[in-house]
Amino acid sequence: MLKTLVLTAVLASVAGVAAAQDPHAGHARHGGSQAKASGIVTSPADGAMTHGSPERFSVTFPHPMTLKTVTLTAQGRAPITVTAPSAPAARTVSAPLPRLAPGSYAAAWTAEGPDGHRMSGSARFMVH
Repeated sequence: MLKTLVLTAVLASVAGVAAAQDPHAGHARHGGSQAKASGIVTSPADGAMTHGSPERFSVTFPHPMTLKTVTLTAQGRAPITVTAPSAPAARTVSAPLPRLAPGSYAAAWTAEGPDGHRMSGSARFMVH
């Protein structure tokens, strides 16, 4: 019994050290409150109610990234995919948005780091 407890503690410690050494651990997908906890912030923010169509969709990361795509979906409408303009990696990246009609939208984004790691997430917002 004691051997099992010691072995479990050692394995948990090794797993924690391995995760701490990986700077991209847990960066596979972020959205909602998970994103806030990881330091990722979008504009429009998740849950925002805008007055008029937002001109841009922006994502701020804790480290430099390149925004690749933003796909907007709204019930009863065709998805709109926006390819982000080519730009160097930065902590805050953005893409221009087309004029959006009033309604509820989900913005799914993808981004890539200079080292090739990919991240994705989503934010929901309402246009008034």
